[in-house]
Amino acid sequence: MIRSRDAVHAGPRGDLSAIYHVVYPNEGFEESAQALFRLVERAQEIGPGRPRSLILDIEGHRDNARRFDRDMRERQEDFVLGFLSRYLSEIHIPVFSGTNPGKQDDVLPASLDIQAPG
Repeated sequence: MIRSRDAVHAGPRGDLSAIYHVVYPNEGFEESAQALFRLVERAQEIGPGRPRSLILDIEGHRDNARRFDRDMRERQEDFVLGFLSRYLSEIHIPVFSGTNPGKQDDVLPASLDIQAPG
């Protein structure tokens, strides 16, 4: 299910699919990861092979020093940058903004299976 705070939008010339997601304070890692994966799938469905740009906003998920908590750092660094980035051309998240130096992979796995660490 794509919620109202999520969006996939093709540009006016159809040359870029913009993917937008807001992570709310009560949203856990698995819920957020699945939502992001479904958005990338949807972008591939509506614009096969079109470059994809992810914009991620985060509400909450901060420690007392206002840094991202462990779960949110993992979500950004390990999941978005370490896994999801291969299926994107651009990434705009709080800890990083830039382009994928390689070619965007348009062959997504059939599903996202999240394993517990260890």
